Amino acid sequence: MISVRYLETAAAVAALSLVVVSGASAQSRCGSTATVQSGDTLYSISQDCRVALSRIYNLNPQLDPRSLSVGTEVRLTGGQAASDADNREESRRRLDADGRYRIEEGDTASSIAQAMGISLMELLNSNKDLDPLRLAVGEMINVPVDGRRSAALRVRPLSGSPGSQITVRARHLRPADYVTIGVGPRSSEWRALRDVQVAADGEISTQVRVPEWADPGDVLTFIVDTDRGVTLKSADFDVTARQDTGRDAHVELEGRVGKGVECATLTTPDGDLWSLTGDMNFTPGEYAKIEGTRADMSFCMQGVGTVEVTSYEEVPSKNR
Repeated sequence: MISVRYLETAAAVAALSLVVVSGASAQSRCGSTATVQSGDTLYSISQDCRVALSRIYNLNPQLDPRSLSVGTEVRLTGGQAASDADNREESRRRLDADGRYRIEEGDTASSIAQAMGISLMELLNSNKDLDPLRLAVGEMINVPVDGRRSAALRVRPLSGSPGSQITVRARHLRPADYVTIGVGPRSSEWRALRDVQVAADGEISTQVRVPEWADPGDVLTFIVDTDRGVTLKSADFDVTARQDTGRDAHVELEGRVGKGVECATLTTPDGDLWSLTGDMNFTPGEYAKIEGTRADMSFCMQGVGTVEVTSYEEVPSKNR
């Protein structure tokens, strides 16, 4: 059992020692640059040229992935990446047949993670009894090389009509990486929906819409492509027929109030996100119970749906 103090220490070390590693070699399939053609996206370029999407973002910080102009030059290689890749390759030669690393004089948890091209949290998650502040020379630790990570993905809800919004959450990803969220009739046949950058804690939480090309009765799989040999897939998602809910559908919810993009939000205990409108004072951080009617269309466009609130009451949280 890991103590709370250890987890707090590990989290602090992770926050202070976070390292972003590109994970690509100096050469690409397309050479040093690629020219944007009609229909190209940064993701399609990364796939065609066999260059990690995170590396393309790091080399081209000035590019807006949502507005690529035909003829734009996209950098694919850089000098520092070659040196980083060589250093990681040399470090991985020191792993034994079981993927374990022997701690040497001067090693720290952060330096080992950087040398192996992984995040500090990935290293700590693979070594539950490891104290990152007390490494013993000669101790053998596990290194989670690509393909052996315990990342997890879920979408909520698991059914919805074309155009409806769902929440995608994933954890145990590599901090600061860019990942692609996609959907398709199966995990091997998917279309990209959007790119998202992983937070410092190795998690993503974002909203996407059920594609308009989906038909009622279809079963879809949402995926998160990590660009590092790991593609996470969701449980089956059932496409339902559109429902004319109008503005008469009564809604009663409770949860934590937050500050959304356009409107206040409420996150229920099971993780569903709703947008809130109405002539009310929504205070971020409060735990509240609300009543109202569901708005079929709204400028908020965030979460499972939008509620026009007619009753708002702060109540004790069930988690306190």
